[in-house]
Amino acid sequence: MVRFLSLLIIAAALVIGGATAFCSSTVSTQRRSPRLPPPNLQARRQHNEEPEDVIPSFHRRSLLASTFAAAYYSCCFPSSADAVIELTQPSTNLRPRSKLIDSIFADQMATGMTDYEKEVEKYKSELFQKLFNSLGGENSSGTSVPVIVEVGMGTFPNAKYYAQALSSSTNEVKGLDIVGVDPNSSMSSYAQDNARLYGLSSSLRTVNGVAEDLPFADGSVDAIVTTLTLCSVVDQTKALSEIRRVLKPNGGKFLFWEHVLSEDNKTLALQQTLLNPVQTFSADGCHLNRRTGMNIQKVFDGKVDLNYMTLEGKWVIAPTTFGIATV
Repeated sequence: MVRFLSLLIIAAALVIGGATAFCSSTVSTQRRSPRLPPPNLQARRQHNEEPEDVIPSFHRRSLLASTFAAAYYSCCFPSSADAVIELTQPSTNLRPRSKLIDSIFADQMATGMTDYEKEVEKYKSELFQKLFNSLGGENSSGTSVPVIVEVGMGTFPNAKYYAQALSSSTNEVKGLDIVGVDPNSSMSSYAQDNARLYGLSSSLRTVNGVAEDLPFADGSVDAIVTTLTLCSVVDQTKALSEIRRVLKPNGGKFLFWEHVLSEDNKTLALQQTLLNPVQTFSADGCHLNRRTGMNIQKVFDGKVDLNYMTLEGKWVIAPTTFGIATV
């Protein structure tokens, strides 16, 4: 009966979603505060290298299509997890930020990355599935609920990969405890909307913070995810060291997907280098000329499944490194 209802919901969502894919209307949203506990609380492989519930806002989607999709994921996937990990003292290393600029940038990320996400969907889906297949078993709290921290979560475009991977994981994962860390507080409402769409609403907590100072105890996190994040951190080496610090020893996983300096096109690499100052200024600190894969190799002592590829039609953000590192 559940399978029949699930198929019925999928069919309805596809019909309605297809009919409204090019709808330009939007549903207004009310900003809300992130839900937090008490204060004390991933081609070419290289072997060497809320307190209040509000109506979701989704550009180019109708409210009805979103409702059907949310209903499907809620009924067909394992139940969401309650909070498992406790947050330590929130970061005090946040730089001053403009609420207006943060709001504009969050909206641009929510609506302007659609083509990019379609281009990388296949690769990211496989990467997340690989990560989830490596998770399982009881954690330190005695539950089969992995703790995953997404650093630089942004608007949470990865929500669908969590849901897909969770539903088909080869391990007995009972749910997820997801903590999204981002210095831009304007991202939180978009992240919560995407979580709700894919049935992850009660699994997600968001917190204001930076990669260089993560609010978690040593060796307390099962997996960390960064996608298009390490280009923007102030100190990449320090951020990677923090990621390793909070990952559980003997098996903690780090999934990364990052645009980098071109390794096989000297002309493109020169363009990236020349345009880097403009990019850094206009895109919230994003750098075009970083050798992120090499840095990950160093911090994780070479225990990295490292891949490199160049996406079609993405120009200066086409060169991409991705994979999974293991502690």
